[in-house]
Amino acid sequence: MPERTLEWFELLSRVLLGAAAIVLVLGVIAASSVGATEEVPLFEEVQRQGRTIAVFGALAGSVFAAGVLAGLGALLRLKVAEVRAADKTE
Repeated sequence: MPERTLEWFELLSRVLLGAAAIVLVLGVIAASSVGATEEVPLFEEVQRQGRTIAVFGALAGSVFAAGVLAGLGALLRLKVAEVRAADKTE
């Protein structure tokens, strides 16, 4: 495989890892903004429970998405290292 292609794949893996960090930070920001919303006085208990579910959903979704992005980036980086090692032995 050409070295230029491997460099692009390595850059893509770094971008995926960076995107994972950004998604995680944005998920925490979203969860904190959902948790900080004002309540309607008539439906305090229902809103409190719904807001808690929304906070956990935002956090869980961001952790899941960040994990997928980081996993893809790590797998791509490992594959690039494997191809480079195979090219050096040939």
